[in-house]
Amino acid sequence: MKKVLVFLMVLLCASFFGCSKSDTGTDSAEGGDKTYEIVLVVKLEGVAWFDSTRVGMERFNAEYPDVNAYQIGASTADPAAQVALVNDLIAKGVDAILVIPNDPASLVPAFRNARQAGIKVLTHEAGTQSDADYDVEAFDNTAYGAHMLDVMAEWMGGEGVWQPFVGLLTSPTHNQWVDGEIARAQAQYPGLSTAQDRIEEHEDQQLAYERALELLRANPNVKAMMGSAMSTVPGVAKAITERGLIGRVAAFGTCLPSVAGDYLESGAAQSIHFWVPADAAYATASAAYKLLKGEAIADGTDLGVKGYDNIMIRNNDAGVPVIYGQAWVDVNKDNLDEWRNADGSYKL
Repeated sequence: MKKVLVFLMVLLCASFFGCSKSDTGTDSAEGGDKTYEIVLVVKLEGVAWFDSTRVGMERFNAEYPDVNAYQIGASTADPAAQVALVNDLIAKGVDAILVIPNDPASLVPAFRNARQAGIKVLTHEAGTQSDADYDVEAFDNTAYGAHMLDVMAEWMGGEGVWQPFVGLLTSPTHNQWVDGEIARAQAQYPGLSTAQDRIEEHEDQQLAYERALELLRANPNVKAMMGSAMSTVPGVAKAITERGLIGRVAAFGTCLPSVAGDYLESGAAQSIHFWVPADAAYATASAAYKLLKGEAIADGTDLGVKGYDNIMIRNNDAGVPVIYGQAWVDVNKDNLDEWRNADGSYKL
């Protein structure tokens, strides 16, 4: 009903006042063509990772004149706050809602309402999501976790105690990475063992630091800590540095050079792994745009950005099609400079 009312208002406005996209947010200036409103809801605002996803949305918006694409997010990684933002977008009547979920299960009722209203729903970092049109992943998550474990195991000499961290125990992507890490360790590195079950740090660098200190006090034999949230590596590396353990203990995991670069140079962190968040956001917006335009998405489809130019699609257990790219990146001290700009600042 809301969209019908908006459409009628647009017709009246166009008939009597000659309004354009800038007046209504619905029609473009060129003959009343549809403008698609595509909105990305991130886990939280104010961190480098989601600063990068905003760049991807802005780039997509700039390249498509019939699109109004942008990003929003809450100030904390609170599932309830994220659900509230999605509900606001449903009430607004946007065309597509893209979400990087804090808690996929909590979003299901809102996603159902959105789809019933004719809104396209896509997720990223949520390979187990239900009630969405598509999920977009930079790569197969289990394989990514196994790859990070291989890098860490090589540094450890294939033996010793390590500890996995996750941002949230409800985060499907983080837990899939850890599942892949543990499976690889059990299959190929019998000399490796975990100190305890995965540690939750709530996407909070200070909390990651505090929990790393607690772990090091309780388990002095720990040699490596593997992070899933971008906050883990710098938090853990700070604890390693303060305890004077560089060279004996190291941080690994998903992070960006701008966040972990100093720790890679010092040796407190040995290797970081990531996909380019801006590219992931662009690819997800591209998939949403294709759906809105009625275009097919299939194996081999090009979503317009490196790493997502020859996608593979597989349905998850909930029947949601999951798009997989081939977009992971490894950075260590040896290739860190490749991620610097000419002025010394980091590209990401």
